[in-house]
Amino acid sequence: MIQFRGTRQEFGEYYGLRLREFHHNFFRHTNTETLRRQLKIYEKFYPELVQEKLAAAQILNQDPQFLLYEDLAAPVDAQRRKANQHQHGCTIFAIRENGKVFVGRNYDWLPEAREFFERYDIDIKGANRYFSFSDESVWGRHVGRRSRKIYAEDAINEYGLYIGLTASKIDKWNYGLTPSHLIRYITEHCKTTRQALNVFAKMPCAVPKNFLIADASGNLAVIEHSSRNYEIIRPDDTGILIHTNHCLSPKLQRIDHVYQKNPRTDSFLRYQETNYLIREQLPGFQFTDLWRILRESHYIYNEDTIWSLALELSEQRFNVYYDTAMGQKHTKFNF
Repeated sequence: MIQFRGTRQEFGEYYGLRLREFHHNFFRHTNTETLRRQLKIYEKFYPELVQEKLAAAQILNQDPQFLLYEDLAAPVDAQRRKANQHQHGCTIFAIRENGKVFVGRNYDWLPEAREFFERYDIDIKGANRYFSFSDESVWGRHVGRRSRKIYAEDAINEYGLYIGLTASKIDKWNYGLTPSHLIRYITEHCKTTRQALNVFAKMPCAVPKNFLIADASGNLAVIEHSSRNYEIIRPDDTGILIHTNHCLSPKLQRIDHVYQKNPRTDSFLRYQETNYLIREQLPGFQFTDLWRILRESHYIYNEDTIWSLALELSEQRFNVYYDTAMGQKHTKFNF
């Protein structure tokens, strides 16, 4: 686990030294127009992140343009080229019942990436403290190069606000914050789902993703983001909210390639199995029921899903299950 306490400047320096330690393949080129457009957006909405990258470049004696391009702008160009179009199989869900709020999540990281799995405990001065989880998108099968980048796929902060993403099969792109940076921004600055939704209302998103947001009060929402626009999905009357990798909004289904080109994807199976297994435990859903859904299912859990997250936001009970392809292991964490 990575633990950090300090200022934003110190975190940027820590990030830079970490890249050096793991022999990161630093970029040696930029698309100056993409960087110019992206930097303008980040300086307006998330200048702290720009400060981080400049601090990292300084301690590494690197041209800051290369680090800025890699983190802020290269994902836009990759999405525009439709790069890294591999299969995705992550499942995420939230349940609100009897004053309690549960979140379960299975990641689709392959067993070969086990050495890159990270749990971050980040406490930057002036921002909310949070835990975050990632395989860092660093191993060759994902990015084709050596890296050790910090990449948040979901996070939970000290106020009990959770946000996590699942992959989208929409192939649009835009200038804006990357999904991982949106997660970091919301986790650092927001306490509630309502505040998080306000962030999406004002900040552009560069790459299509689905974001599930839940807070300790039980306010649940999914943002299905096409990068050009988004739709908000709310839980049904029983307080259940599920997302896999296909769009639930009729408006976005028209541009979702799952419906157009891959109707046999297991995204639909995972959605239906999650829904069935949750309802089997109602009423009276318990924290231990999350384990049953995450680990004993047929489609949610599979050989390519070796990490899972189980949260109870209202009472702050947090478990992460890991390396389950080698045997059941888990650890608890809290603030």
